[in-house]
Amino acid sequence: MLFALTFTAPHRWLVIATVLAWGAVAFGNVPALQVYVVKQAERYTPGAVDVASGLNIAAFNLGIAGAAWAGGLIVTHMGLMHTPWIGALVVLVALGLTVLSGRLDRLEAQPAAGGKLAAGGA
Repeated sequence: MLFALTFTAPHRWLVIATVLAWGAVAFGNVPALQVYVVKQAERYTPGAVDVASGLNIAAFNLGIAGAAWAGGLIVTHMGLMHTPWIGALVVLVALGLTVLSGRLDRLEAQPAAGGKLAAGGA
């Protein structure tokens, strides 16, 4: 949506449609991420699920504050029209980290090669 905003920003009705779509997808991932954090906390630190949940929301707030600060710097030094494409790059980095996290979770869930043989032979 941020990348699309680069092209729709000059057109009033297109930018409204883009911002509406952006709002729909921007916060649609929050519940799923909260569930993921809680499940990971239940797995690794069952006594601190509430702390993990609170830290997740705190991280969202920190991200919002940091993005506002960075966006202000971008607008001041580069101009308003540079914020959408730079924001899109940040989203791509976040997507890459999400994919990496998913791969690490899948690797961790797989049993070690030969693990069943070693257990059966002992």
